[in-house]
Amino acid sequence: VVGADDGFSPEEIADDRAIAARLAAQRPFWRPGTAFGYHALGVGALAGEVVFRATGRTLQELYEERVRAPHGLDFHLGLPEELEGRFRSVLPMDPTPEQQALLASLPTGPHTLGAIAFNRNAAEPTVLEALPNSRLVRAKGQASAGGVASARGLARMYAAAVTGIEGGEPLLKADTVAAFGQIQSAGHDLVARAHKVFAVGFQATSEAWYPCLGAGSIGHSGAGGSQAFADPRSGLTYGYTRRRFAFPGGPAPENERLVRAVHDAALAVG
Repeated sequence: VVGADDGFSPEEIADDRAIAARLAAQRPFWRPGTAFGYHALGVGALAGEVVFRATGRTLQELYEERVRAPHGLDFHLGLPEELEGRFRSVLPMDPTPEQQALLASLPTGPHTLGAIAFNRNAAEPTVLEALPNSRLVRAKGQASAGGVASARGLARMYAAAVTGIEGGEPLLKADTVAAFGQIQSAGHDLVARAHKVFAVGFQATSEAWYPCLGAGSIGHSGAGGSQAFADPRSGLTYGYTRRRFAFPGGPAPENERLVRAVHDAALAVG
């Protein structure tokens, strides 16, 4: 499953449980185990539904109680009203004429897997850069696209999980981190129509984007150009955000230079 055949409404796309309920009854788009594709707006809802059925509480509630609040993370799944003043709206991509021509040469029809995964097949098609600008999405903290964070908040979240912060123990055991970093899918992504490498719930960051990182690095990029990850072998965690969507989508190209620089600096200090 990558998305709803007839799309999600704006109200549904902000609500993880509404997405999960719609996806639960849907036939998969390919035989399980034969292929893979990027679940752009659905993976957080599906993971959250597993959490809810196991605990009776939402992913957002448990994240706030067990992860964000105890570690003082500047990363919210459900942005409180009193912090709205710190939010800065996301800006659309501003491609050059040459970049725009390239984008126009790769049209995506409304019934393709890519359009379904990104909810562009709905009666009101989802515009990715508009999602975080919706107060409803920010308030509900939709797990795939509704998180609000600073770059420091992203890096600190991975540090809390993998290395521990301020002398505290990490949230995850070393063997759990290693399991998360084990590659599960590598090859042609049917949604992205490109070569992709995924670990367990994360992108395999060293294989997918930054080969300078150690094997087993885990993280994820954002559609608007952001990037965050943890490299357990070096102890490096990284967060980067930007307001304007980067061409052509996914992690902004400047991350390649920045990741190499901070990686080299971390190794030199170590």
